[in-house]
Amino acid sequence: MSQLAFLGASGALILGALTAVGLMSIWIRTNSKTAVTARTLMQEAEGSITFLFEDETLVDATPLARDLMEYHEEHRSDWENFLTLLSPRFPNLRSQCGDLAVIRKKTIKPADGQTGWIEAEFWNGMARITLVQDRDHPDETIDPLTATAMEHELVTLRSIGEDSPQLIWKHDADGVLIWANRSYIELSEVLHPIGSNEVLPWPPRAVFTHTARPAGTVPVIDMHRVDIPDHDKPVWYEITSLKRGTDTIHFAVDASAVVFARDAQRSFVQTLTKTFAQLSVGLAIFDADRRLVLFNPALVDLTLLPTNFLIARPTLFSFLDRLRDNQMIPEPKDYASWRNQMVALESAAAEGNYHETWPLPNGQTFRVTGKPHPNGAIAFLLEDISDEVSLTRKFRSQIDIGAAVIDNLTSAVAVFSSSGSLVLANNAYRDLWGTQSEDAISSRAFSEELQVWQSTSAPSPVWIKLQETVTRGAIGVPWNGSVWLDSHIEIACHYAPLPDGNHQITFTPSEGESGDASAFEPAVFGPSLAKSV
Repeated sequence: MSQLAFLGASGALILGALTAVGLMSIWIRTNSKTAVTARTLMQEAEGSITFLFEDETLVDATPLARDLMEYHEEHRSDWENFLTLLSPRFPNLRSQCGDLAVIRKKTIKPADGQTGWIEAEFWNGMARITLVQDRDHPDETIDPLTATAMEHELVTLRSIGEDSPQLIWKHDADGVLIWANRSYIELSEVLHPIGSNEVLPWPPRAVFTHTARPAGTVPVIDMHRVDIPDHDKPVWYEITSLKRGTDTIHFAVDASAVVFARDAQRSFVQTLTKTFAQLSVGLAIFDADRRLVLFNPALVDLTLLPTNFLIARPTLFSFLDRLRDNQMIPEPKDYASWRNQMVALESAAAEGNYHETWPLPNGQTFRVTGKPHPNGAIAFLLEDISDEVSLTRKFRSQIDIGAAVIDNLTSAVAVFSSSGSLVLANNAYRDLWGTQSEDAISSRAFSEELQVWQSTSAPSPVWIKLQETVTRGAIGVPWNGSVWLDSHIEIACHYAPLPDGNHQITFTPSEGESGDASAFEPAVFGPSLAKSV
């Protein structure tokens, strides 16, 4: 035998062996216990409406059963589609089949009381569900189960449309109303009442006019206003119009709350805008991206920035750079420190603790406040306080002049408040009574001062009268008296009431003592030399 013939014979033997193995595996697979069970169960059900399930998967069905399952939802399992199909007549089928694997066989009757039932069996992990009819229907195009399911779906859809709180109606191709739900008809009767003896018209009179008629499949949404009798406010409806075939379906939802909320918001914004416009304080609000989103006319007047620049929504740093160019911001030593200062300004404003006074080169003074706003925004308030600063400086100058004048007096002057606190004393007073520190005087009380006076002078009814006058608030009229110091110097004491319950006490050397250079030297604390007043 040649080598070529030998190879051919070997190949034939191998091919035959492989074929035999394949046929054997097919025979084993087709004659497995599950396959045999399925084949046996379905052979017994020929001519009936029978479904064969393995768990939730439909593994086989008779021709009549497959016809019923023709319309199904792809996203649902076979078992769910089956339950949905039979639910109009067998609403509890899911729970009734829950113990089928244990009971093995059961009969399930329909809930509608009509004829027919279900025979359910469980064999070798498979459930055979058979729908038993009481009679054949050779002349009917739709079997009772399909008809019942369609009727149930129709009733459901009709009840949804009729009982919906939305207004739903339909127009034909000519724009004629051909259907409307109960909500639409009831509103039509309110808007167009009829007499007690009149018959309700059909179609009902229109609630809305000029509703949209979409040309394509995209819905059209618009707003319509309805003025209802005996209502203080109109009712606004959001109408969605859909084209279905040659007809148009409309859905109307009460959107009055949304419309009124928008009107209130618009009115509120207008009120705020008018308020901001009348403020003398400049307002600039920057959003989370630090772009100007709101400003008032006072900001233009204070900063002299052009309106078109502000309308263009500049960034915060562009805004500050422009202020710097216009010399409307304090000038730092160099630009690097300027940028660092502006970064610190932004951070401080975002935290709500930016408060500064800007002295400008032109003599003006701005008070600038930064405050955080919702959603990461920040607001800056610019206030021109030049007049306030000028007035404060003027008052401070007048106070300084008054204090200098009092310090230049040779008489010792002390002023006590209505509560008895020492609020003012000149240099002569400090020299006379031995108190050199002005800070020590500012917090002293009348009782403390009186002790100093009495400890360095002879007893005198003047101290008693002063104590009664100051501590008891017996202001009365001015009066004079005199006391003797331990240094043998006679001092004239003058009391004068001041506004708001304040008291002025003046100590002056008597005549003949004013030329003595030692008259106002610090008192010598020694034995008291009493002299008559």
